[in-house]
This record gives sequence, C-alpha cells and structure tokens, in this order.
Amino acid sequence: MKKHTMLLPALLCLVLNLASCNQNKTYDLAVTNVNLFDSKSKKVLENKTVLVQADTIAAIIDVNQDFNSNKTIEGHGRLLTPGFIDTHTHLMQNYGSDEDVAPETIDPEDFELVRGLMSYHYLSHGVTTIIDMGQPETWMDVTLNWQKNPTPEYPNLFICGGSIVSDEDRRQPQHHIEVMNPEDGRKKVRSYAEKGLKHMKFYRKLRKPDMEAMVDEAKKYDITINTHTDNNVVTIDEAMEMGILNFEHFFTVTPSILNYDEHWKAMNSEFGIQMSPSIDEFSAHMTFFFRYIKDKPEFEAKLMSLFDRMAAKGASLSTAINVLASSAGKTDFFTSFEYFPIRRSPMVFYSEEQQRQLEEAFDFMMLYAKKAHEKGVKLRIGSDCRFGGKAMLYELMLFHKAGFSMEDILQIATLNGYESMKLDDDYGSIEVGKKADMLLFEKNPFDDYKNILSKKTVIKGGKPFKLKKSLAYELLDIMVDDGPTAGIAWFDRTKSDKAYGPLNSDEVANVFSELLGTGKVDEAQGVFGLFSKYFPDLKMGIDGNTLNNGTYALLRNKEEKKAIKFYAFSRTNFPKVEKSLPLAILIETLDKGIPTGKKLFEELKNDIEYDLNEDEMNGVGYLLLQSEKIKEAIEFFKMNVSAFPDSWNVYDSLGEAYALDNQKALAIKNYKKSIELNPDNNYGKEQLKKLSASN
Repeated sequence: MKKHTMLLPALLCLVLNLASCNQNKTYDLAVTNVNLFDSKSKKVLENKTVLVQADTIAAIIDVNQDFNSNKTIEGHGRLLTPGFIDTHTHLMQNYGSDEDVAPETIDPEDFELVRGLMSYHYLSHGVTTIIDMGQPETWMDVTLNWQKNPTPEYPNLFICGGSIVSDEDRRQPQHHIEVMNPEDGRKKVRSYAEKGLKHMKFYRKLRKPDMEAMVDEAKKYDITINTHTDNNVVTIDEAMEMGILNFEHFFTVTPSILNYDEHWKAMNSEFGIQMSPSIDEFSAHMTFFFRYIKDKPEFEAKLMSLFDRMAAKGASLSTAINVLASSAGKTDFFTSFEYFPIRRSPMVFYSEEQQRQLEEAFDFMMLYAKKAHEKGVKLRIGSDCRFGGKAMLYELMLFHKAGFSMEDILQIATLNGYESMKLDDDYGSIEVGKKADMLLFEKNPFDDYKNILSKKTVIKGGKPFKLKKSLAYELLDIMVDDGPTAGIAWFDRTKSDKAYGPLNSDEVANVFSELLGTGKVDEAQGVFGLFSKYFPDLKMGIDGNTLNNGTYALLRNKEEKKAIKFYAFSRTNFPKVEKSLPLAILIETLDKGIPTGKKLFEELKNDIEYDLNEDEMNGVGYLLLQSEKIKEAIEFFKMNVSAFPDSWNVYDSLGEAYALDNQKALAIKNYKKSIELNPDNNYGKEQLKKLSASN
C-alpha cells in the first residue's frame, strides 16, 4: 500500500500534467502557443505548449498552464509538426559523385563537408531524418558512427550499407555489393548485423534464391529490408511472400503486373519513343507506363488487385514522384536520379504530342498513387535525388494537386516513413518521450498548400537549427542560371556578408567538379580562379567520370563542337583520370569520321586504361540514332557486337538500327540472333514478324 502511495504523485504528474509539476521543473526549451499536428490521429490540437528536456519531449501542456524554461520559442498559433523523413537518399548524391565513381573513403578532412551537405540539402528544409539506401562499404565505419551519435547540427542518419545484387559478369558501381550465392548472402546479412545495421537494401538484380536466403537471415536480427523490384527478377508479390514489406519507388509497381521484356518496346512503339539514352528519358519511360496501363483494362485491373494485396500485407511504397514529375515538366523544381549534367530542365526530346501524352501519363500515375493510398498502401517519401529536401517539399505539393488532403500529406511526410523504417518508437509524432525533432511553420499549409514551402523553425534534438548560408553553393546556382560573369560579380559583392559562413575550400572544389562535370567550362574556370586566389597552397582534383559526364551533357544538347573541344580540354588537363572507350570512339568519329573511329576502337579495345562497357556503348548508339546519325549508330552497334558477342541485347539494338536504315535482311538476321540467345525476347519476335511480312 505504501508503494502505491509513493507512486501516486509521479503518476498524477505524468498523466494529468498538473501545473505545479511543471512549475517545479525548469525545461531546456519551450515551444509555446502552437497548433500541434498529431500525425497518428491526423488532427490539429490547438493552443498547446511543448516542453523539451535535453533532446526529448518531456511534456505537452495547454497554453494557459505555467512552466519554467531556459529558452522559449513563441509559436503565435503557428503549426507545429514532427520532423520530416526522407526514406530514400544517397550520401553519394549529396557529395556530388554519381553511382559509378565515388571517393574510396570519406577522409577525416571531408567529414565536415559531407555532413554539412546533409544539413544543407535536408535539415534546412525540415527533413530531420534520412535513410541512406546504398553507399560504398568502405564508408560504413564512418557513417555508422554518425548514425550512432546523432547531433542537433545534422539530420539523423540511418544506413543500409551497400545495395545488394546477385553475382553478375560486369563491373558494378561502388555502392552495389554482389553476393555469389544464397549462403554468401546470409554471410553478408550477418556481417551487417554484427556492425549494428538495422536496415538493408536489396536491389532489382538480386535473384530470388539469394533474396529468400537473405530475408530469412535478416529476420533473425530484426533487420528491416527495403527492396527495389523493377527488372522482372522478383515481383512485389514474390517479395511479400518472403516477408518484405518496403518497396522503393512508386513506378516499380508496373513490372509486377506486366513483363518489361515484352512490354517495354511495345510501349515505346505505342508512343513513338526510342530506348532511353538519358536518365531523364528513363524517368519519362517509367511515367509513360501508367498511360500504357490506363489504356488496357486488364492491366489496370491487375494494378488495382496488386494494391489490394499490398494493403492487406501492410506494405509501403516510397515515392520519387518529383523526379518523374521533372521528366514530364509537371513540377516547378527540377530534379533527377542523376545530377550530372547540372541542368534546370529534363534531357528529353519529344514532339508536342508525345509531351502531351507524357503529361497525361503523369496525371494517371498520380491518380493511381491516390488509389493505392485510399486502398491502404502506406506511401512514404523517398526522393532519391541530389536536392532531396527541397524535392520533398515540391513532392508534397504534387500530392495536394492530385487530391490528397493536407492531413494525409503530413502523415505521409512523417509517421508513415518512420513506421516503415521501424523508427517510430523515437520519431514521427509529437509525444512525451519521443525525440524533439519538430518543424514550426511560418505560414500554415492548411490555409494554402503552397505554404509547404514557407520558412520553418527547425528544431533538431531539442535545439533550434540555423544553417549558415554557403557562398560556394549559392555561387553554383548563380553560375548555372546567369553565367560566369554574373557569378563572379555576385561573389565579389557578397563575400563579406555575415549571413554567409566563411569560404570553404572543399565546397569550392565540389562546385568546380560539378560545373566541369556538366561541360560548363567557362563557369568552372571562374570558380577555379577563385580557388587559386583564396587557397593558393591547395590543389584541385577531378575524376574521370565527371569529365565524361560533361562531354555527354554537351552531346545530348547537340553541341558537338563544344563537346569535342571540352573532351580535348579534359584529356589535356587531366590525363591520368579514368577513360571511357565508347566516349573516346564517339568523339573521334564525330571529329574525323567513321573509319577513324573504327580504327581507334581496334587500337584501344584491349587497352586496360580504357573502360569498355556494353551498356554505355549501346547508349552511345541510341544517342546517335536520336541525332539521326543512323550510319554512325550502326557502326557502334556492330563494334558492340564484336566486343560482346554473347549478349542478345546488342544484336537486338543492331537489328533495330538496320530496320531504321531500311536494311531489312540485316535487321532480320540480327533479330534472329538476338532471339536465339534470348528466346524470351518477345519484342524481337514481333519485329521479326513485321519485317518478314513486309519482305
């Protein structure tokens, strides 16, 4: 009885929030007079004060109750929400590297740069937690330390290690990690569990036996699995049967109801588009599929049925909506799965009718997203792009335009992601005992959905966050938008402005790399001049992939002369960086003709300094087709056949090019060879029938 009597005052203080309890305690922070969004009930609780001790919410009281605090933020009736979460990011994208080339390690001198970019791209926009969905394993010791030791200056970081794929006979990007067989997959799970990882990412080319074994092993360690299934290797249904519930990217629902080997080219044919030579056209292709499905009742019925099964299992889908909206021209903020080349509009080249169909396809995709949500599929934000924080805000506005309520949108941005990642014990709602990660909106998005973009007081780990503006990163934007002269003039005017932090050599070097990697030579030289002036004792470095991307960017913009000049500049000034054989041959062909290009191919095809990649070579062929250089494209496809004679796809592409050149006999010959190597090449069979019928 005495024990119960002693517990009573504490219990009353906790449950009833008596004024006397609050008066006797001094809190570290009070956020007063706010309208609090309850992400669980989706209701707004008016006239509340949130009291914080250290990094944790200690009490929530009515506004008329008394309290003591060391610091107070006056809410003035503004909206307070939990901190947002982006469930699909890549530190590599923040850092400025693409998926093929990244620094082997994050060196101690770069810690501040990399973490600062996390705050710049995410925390400053209200994203207090990010999930990294794939990084080089050599980064993991550093990033796991950041995960285990969160601080108020940076977003919470949770990592998945590398993106897991099955053994393939090709060079993998650094953040793709191969497993050789099911047992090797189990070992990988155990090694990640021993390090302390609680999340893993299975990529689209992880085969079913490997995935089954790894899922089984992951269950023993309570590791949350996220998977990207868009290559008809494992479907969403098959993954759910294994116990996987988190799926990456809304567009990946399409290959679970139709076979890409059969329908990809059929879809291309229906809309008169070619295979995607750019990452933005790939995004457009993913969007077109929803228009393709809408026209076919049997596929739409399959999609609705898939949503029902996902909802019944409690599955979640990340979004990447703004990336697809960017390719379709349906958002005011351009983003892409790949940041190089730097651009403000998509690299897509469609007719007015095709563009209209693409915009319509995006609207159908958003209609299906709303259907999935209404059926109970848990949507969560996963931006998967360089500027993820800002992209997330524009993505939320796209949901509103598609008919989602603001209550649902804020739940998608907060609780849904935290629950799916099993982080909701500490985050995702404003409750006593949870971490004090919160957003205080300057303007209320319930009054106008565009207020999602309004200024916010970001409270991270119980402390107000304020980011010092970066001279280097704002210079980058001005350079891209207005050119080098305007950029340098802005820098000279602004360099002493106290609103900005000091000029940072790592940030300047990063900006130089990005400008050079997009072929913006004049802008890059301007930044290089600043670097040399302010950091005369340091040297600027660059990687080969950045230079290659810069050359391709100019070629996609049909600036051949600039591309040839830029390529020469790259090789002259950075002779020791990685070299691409497809690009070298392409430049030689454009500059001096087909015979010279073919001669260079024969000279260098076995040179270990040059990388010969089948997919890149094929992409160059399609880039030439888009430029209406059919003869040159045929020669590239022929060179690819000679380099990779066992690949069905190279013969398929050569057959397509011959058909466009009206060389039917050669087109038929190559389609037959493609089908011989891949009997499931249904599109090739269809083309073969058409060609044979027209002979």
